[in-house]
Amino acid sequence: MMNQNQRISDPKDVELEATIHRAIRHMGVGIHVTVRGGHVSLSGLVEDFSTKRDIASVVRSVSGSREVTNALRIAPVND
Repeated sequence: MMNQNQRISDPKDVELEATIHRAIRHMGVGIHVTVRGGHVSLSGLVEDFSTKRDIASVVRSVSGSREVTNALRIAPVND
């Protein structure tokens, strides 16, 4: 018996998530991608605004990606 927090993942979402991970792997580490019904949520830290924008752009271009929530944050600069 499954509890409310356990979900059966849609194979299309699992495949889309894997495709997105491959597409952005060279753009940063520690980026969390969640896909549900083609809606992609991005979270984690990136170096700068242009990287944040570029990652979202790449994700939007991946076939099957219907909507992107870009919650990536810019890492603080250490002086």
